[in-house]
Amino acid sequence: MYYSPVPLLIIRADAPALIEVNGHPAGECGADSHIALPLSDSGDYYVALLPLFDREDARLYPVTRKISFENGSIRSRPAPDVGICSWPGGVFELTMRAGRLRCDSACRIPYRIDHIEPRLGGRTFQLTLYYETGLKLSIEESNRALGGYALGEGESGSLDVLEFGGASFVAAHTQGKYGERLLLLSAAMEEALDVSAQTVRIEAGTVEAIDPLGTLLGHERRIRYEYEKGGGFVPSPAETGFFTRAPRAPRGTLERAIAFAEAVREGFEAEAMSYLADDLAASIGFDALREFLGTFTAARPPISDGSGRFLGLIAQEDGNLSCARLYEFEFAEDGRIENITEA
Repeated sequence: MYYSPVPLLIIRADAPALIEVNGHPAGECGADSHIALPLSDSGDYYVALLPLFDREDARLYPVTRKISFENGSIRSRPAPDVGICSWPGGVFELTMRAGRLRCDSACRIPYRIDHIEPRLGGRTFQLTLYYETGLKLSIEESNRALGGYALGEGESGSLDVLEFGGASFVAAHTQGKYGERLLLLSAAMEEALDVSAQTVRIEAGTVEAIDPLGTLLGHERRIRYEYEKGGGFVPSPAETGFFTRAPRAPRGTLERAIAFAEAVREGFEAEAMSYLADDLAASIGFDALREFLGTFTAARPPISDGSGRFLGLIAQEDGNLSCARLYEFEFAEDGRIENITEA
């Protein structure tokens, strides 16, 4: 494994950008590429990110951030839009975010999305879902405003009347870049359920809220809400599985190591143990595995190493500062893991 003889700064950006360090061009980078520069043990570095083009959802503008080192360590917390991960061997990985001027709300003219006039409980209501600096829902009766809801960011949606357990509800279902939201209103126009998730759907008379866990295989967490008369919508315990997609099969030793680490992190005992060779699985229990790997939020290889032998487990230390612990994996001929050591 490579250990830098001097501290090394790795720079990434969340959008294609030109990077300048202390006023000098250092090169281009993005989310899938990086720039590497040697560092002094102590000193201040002024890193500027100059976006090369705008994102679809925002106009990007340059930012400059100060990073300070002392005796080979970060001297002070960086700005909130900068993340720094410390790797073994004196390597610091810096991820910068470009400034954003979001133009969605400023550039759009208000427009109506859907309108219904249901008759519930002997009363007729007028409900309108529309866009005006975000999604909004207005509720009227006989042309008199009863109230409304601000439903957050989104681009589209629909209004409908649904039945659960023999009771009727107005459903406002909205979709945006970051997921979906379902608002259910009773016949008296009172909030009965309000859920947000990556996917919100109704299956067999049950509301399901499904979010990805961010794993390589695509695991998802699902919470189901069932209607009980007199008790409203009651959530069930969260389930983990593959509800909107089939699991992805890991390819190669690197993806198998990542899938194994994520299974340990999420507590998927059977899945984690299936990646181990028989001898290793017989000699170590799942609890011991979790203790050995410790707490971490992400698993990825060290810089410029896709061999699958080494994997960094990233643990948050304090806000935007994190630390990577390095593990070495050995694989049997059938692709299963036969040994793990901390590098």
